[in-house]
Amino acid sequence: MTALLSGTVPGQLKSNEGRWPKICASTNAQDMRIAMLCYHTSPLAQIGKSRDAGGMNVYVRELACHLGLMGVSVDIFTRWTDPMLPQVISLSTRVRVIHIPAGPIENLHKNLLPQYLEQFADGVNCFAVSHRRDYHIIHSHYWQSAAAGQLLAMRWGAPHIVMFHTLADIKLMHRPEEHETALRKQTEKELIHTANAIIAAAPDEYHHLKFHYHAPEHTLHIIPCGVDMRKFYDRNREEDKAAILQRLQLDDIPTLLFVGRLDPLKGADLAIQAAAKLPRCVNLLLIGGHPEDPERSRLTQAAQELGIASTTRFIDAQPHDVMTRYYHAGDLFLVASYYESFGLAAIEALASGTPVVAFRVGGLPSFIRHGVNGALAEQRNAVTFAEQIANLLENPANMQRTRNNARSSIAEYSWQNISFKMLALYRQLTENSRFVIDTISPAAQACIR
Repeated sequence: MTALLSGTVPGQLKSNEGRWPKICASTNAQDMRIAMLCYHTSPLAQIGKSRDAGGMNVYVRELACHLGLMGVSVDIFTRWTDPMLPQVISLSTRVRVIHIPAGPIENLHKNLLPQYLEQFADGVNCFAVSHRRDYHIIHSHYWQSAAAGQLLAMRWGAPHIVMFHTLADIKLMHRPEEHETALRKQTEKELIHTANAIIAAAPDEYHHLKFHYHAPEHTLHIIPCGVDMRKFYDRNREEDKAAILQRLQLDDIPTLLFVGRLDPLKGADLAIQAAAKLPRCVNLLLIGGHPEDPERSRLTQAAQELGIASTTRFIDAQPHDVMTRYYHAGDLFLVASYYESFGLAAIEALASGTPVVAFRVGGLPSFIRHGVNGALAEQRNAVTFAEQIANLLENPANMQRTRNNARSSIAEYSWQNISFKMLALYRQLTENSRFVIDTISPAAQACIR
């Protein structure tokens, strides 16, 4: 991987004399074209169903679609994993998902994917050449995409923006039991010093990039994740809660909600432990994963051993469009993660009018304000977590205040605002820049149909 980032472009991506120059001057939104890379997981994947489909998938999809509404053309390149899918899928106005073959066209564990990164970069380049498509910005998500993006940035001379979403060293700081490869750790450190811009979702991530990784400060930009304030609303809460509890055959008592991948890093076991320590009986809904998930079996057993199995329900990962109703079913939304670079589900819960109880980790304190729209536990253990939950459930005035404040407290995080900030960064990077896309090499010529 180091060879990929050394400045010498290997394999088919070697450049030669240009025959297809495209020069980027100052652009408005209607002229701008973005190559967005999401290599290891697709924005089309259902979130929460696997460990590789979560908030990042939502982020990429929503950002691209809102940029499209502003007139920006976005092509999202992802690895082709399903031969039944067409190569190009229109996602929304001016936004396409483009499947690039890299390795076998099937799902693979993400640790097996780095070996196909050069093939993926070649495929993106071939698609651009064969469709006479040039891009003003390469915007990569996660370290594997960023490695491919850096290859393309060297090939095209285009500005490269990276959003890591998670960083290996920081995950390991918070949960040393995590398994991260030496390749990932080394590649992230190299990418941090080669990208034209790095987006941090919150001040905490900015701090780690600046002081742990020693990223060049001029490349760092804080642009948080967003929320669709129309999709997530606070109307019909009581009706939605009553319907869901009835369907789940649960009594109308205080209900706690957990949403996320059933990954140990997300801490669903601690949410179960905290629910068992509360002074009153509560419902606990855990949404994510699927029935065959081994983590669900472990968590089910934990609920049984703690005596709360009758009021605990495991619900398969749900389509994003129906999640508002589930957020309404929860009186409180729980985030028990060891670490969250931002916490997209938490901000969706707040937009839906549901206060959040979380640990003071990562990016969560940037929008969860203790006593205003939820509560933050200082120490990561079930007793402290249960105390913060009980302080709200047992105090109706505090509960009502945090509920009343929930939605308005995150209005600034609307996708409209976030996409404007992103567009401003795109313009900043392309202003007065001049670059060439693509020199049509023999390998690229072979791609043209």
